[in-house]
Amino acid sequence: MERSYTDLGWLKEWTEIKLEILEPGFRYNAILPPATTLFDGQLRWIEDDGTVVLTDIGGQAEPGWDPEKGHGSVFRLHPDNRIEPIVPYGATGRAMIMSSILSPPDFGEYGGRPFPLGQLRPGRRGAHNTHALYWVPPGASWVEHYAVMPDAGSINGGKSGALVSALTNTTGENISQGFGLPGTPEQGYLYVVAMYNCVLYKLNAKRQVWPYIIGDVEHSGVQWMPRELYRAPASWGEHAGKLICQGVANHSFSTPAPQPGEPHLKEEPAWFVVEDQGEGQHAKLTQIDASALPPVTILHHGHIAPASWGAFAGQRFYTDMGSANLMQTTMMPDGPLPYDAAIYRVDERGEHHLFARNLQSGYPHLLFQGDRLLVAANGKSYSTGDFHYPDGLLLEIALDGAARG
Repeated sequence: MERSYTDLGWLKEWTEIKLEILEPGFRYNAILPPATTLFDGQLRWIEDDGTVVLTDIGGQAEPGWDPEKGHGSVFRLHPDNRIEPIVPYGATGRAMIMSSILSPPDFGEYGGRPFPLGQLRPGRRGAHNTHALYWVPPGASWVEHYAVMPDAGSINGGKSGALVSALTNTTGENISQGFGLPGTPEQGYLYVVAMYNCVLYKLNAKRQVWPYIIGDVEHSGVQWMPRELYRAPASWGEHAGKLICQGVANHSFSTPAPQPGEPHLKEEPAWFVVEDQGEGQHAKLTQIDASALPPVTILHHGHIAPASWGAFAGQRFYTDMGSANLMQTTMMPDGPLPYDAAIYRVDERGEHHLFARNLQSGYPHLLFQGDRLLVAANGKSYSTGDFHYPDGLLLEIALDGAARG
């Protein structure tokens, strides 16, 4: 159902902010409220000058929806809430861009640059088709193709839709997810996952790409979605030091979202030992059961509370995405999304505590910028979900005046 793109009173009602912070001494403030300018905003990384880089999956040069034009933008958020475009809305041609990552300095001539992932074509048609890795050349305000992810596997016709960076950072280093960690054989490579065909691709600094892990029955023995790639810790015994790919069984990005009131989609973890077979080759996979081994935590740089947060300094913060999880599904039910997402903190003993609740589900996520915690919430999917309205939210959680004093 198409609704007004300019009279957004209906959307304000659907996306009313109901966040409740359970710990005393904190306040929140909306930087970009819903029903204004943000569609599917994604917090990406912190620059050396303290600015935060975000990608918005949605948005064109003008309000409304033109199915022949691309969408998305990349911009900086300064500590004073000033917005600085890197790739403005309307500057992507026919491409859709999302999930930008920052290449490390040692990534050849392409080092130190924004690398958005995205679609070759706009909208839902493009979301269910071949995806590409883009980059922003020095001095440019547009994106350029870096590599196109080839068709692979048998799931959803082998099309490389819903492309995201693999989760590779288990150390909390200031390096974007997807790039191999320094000092490992994975250094110098980039790993991305197409959630539509359940394929993990490997890329190098020469613009070469190949299917590395294919999550269909023919290649893996089971259907699964690869998500994380890491070296097993010493506590994993016989598997210590081996390259592990972790994901979930029986999922692809075409799995429908649960209706309001229905239970969350059950995730069954899957683990594989990965043996590299050389440039351009599929990896050799051996499935293992790691359910009884110590879990490996993917550490996102910027999820650790700063010293100014007092008793919470050094604690890790994360979100429970709620019942409508954009990392699993495409289309969302009509009407407001449920307010069942939450923010948790992990103390020094490893215990998890509810910090804030009543966020709308979809894809809420976090990043500390100085003394404040930024919260970006994507609602319904602009591209895959065909929802072309600014239901995104960007807010800050900070110590209130009493706590500072």
